[in-house]
Amino acid sequence: MLRLILGVVLGVFVGMLVTAVVEGMGHTIFPPPPGVNLTDPAQLATVMSKIPAEAKAAVLLAWFLGILFGASTGNLVNGRRPWAGRIVALTLFAFAVWTMTMIPHPLWFMAAAPMCALVAAFAAERAFGRPRA
Repeated sequence: MLRLILGVVLGVFVGMLVTAVVEGMGHTIFPPPPGVNLTDPAQLATVMSKIPAEAKAAVLLAWFLGILFGASTGNLVNGRRPWAGRIVALTLFAFAVWTMTMIPHPLWFMAAAPMCALVAAFAAERAFGRPRA
């Protein structure tokens, strides 16, 4: 049980760290319009249509990699048993859903986000969630 808890905590930490780094790189490559405060959801809601699709795709990539690395970490810490990775993936996806409710996103983005999360969680489980024989 202790390994499960440690796997979940470390997995969520790694997933959030990877997500933040990749999102930061995306914001560097595709900077927001001048004068936009990225910490103000109201301003982000008004400029969401001006942000290029590539910048939104970079956020999807960040969420995908965050879930992939976080769930993989959870599985490895938990002795390659998949429950830690599943909990990590659900937790990180819940954060993504919370973000999508706080800041309006385009429909294509909201449809792609669950697919990215599922693929990342599945890949983490296939790679690191089953004890090898």
